Amino acid sequence: MVWSFIAATALITLLPGPSMLVIVACALGQGWRAGAAATGGVVLADAILMAIALSGVGALAQASPLALLGLKWLGAAYLTYLGASVLRAGNKGAAAEASGRSGGAFRRGLAATLPNPKIIAFLIIYFPQFIQPGRDTAGQLLLGPLFLLTVGAVFLLCMAAALTVGRAMPRGRAGWLSRACGCCLIACGLYSALA
Repeated sequence: MVWSFIAATALITLLPGPSMLVIVACALGQGWRAGAAATGGVVLADAILMAIALSGVGALAQASPLALLGLKWLGAAYLTYLGASVLRAGNKGAAAEASGRSGGAFRRGLAATLPNPKIIAFLIIYFPQFIQPGRDTAGQLLLGPLFLLTVGAVFLLCMAAALTVGRAMPRGRAGWLSRACGCCLIACGLYSALA
């Protein structure tokens, strides 16, 4: 059960989304420290959302469509703002303006992930598939930390791959990766608003 949980978590984390884009934009703009800080923000946001989802508050939030709609619009506006910031930074160190210092990168990772009601819904659906009544309770309690460690490791590996690709590109051409991240963040924001 544990290995299938790790594999499923890793595959789901590999799906591109706003969190991954923020991490990559921060890493390309400010280097691995900022990318790692953004990863830390995303993992903390996931931990908060997981606690909300598993405590039953997530089901309550899903019962209040108005609250979820407000959260959805807040997240959409923030993603659009982040994407515009990355594009505005242009070639000035890729996404330097958008990612700022490592503390700013941490906050960006946290803020890009927290207002995402889809994560709460996902966690409410995902975890019960791996919880088996009557089985090892202590082992099942470790699924939460295992989920967060897996998510963090996958995001750090993706960040390392993005940095490797960015460094391998000829000078002046690496900026397109950041601009692509900016465009994708804006697209995620618009999709989130319209979906």
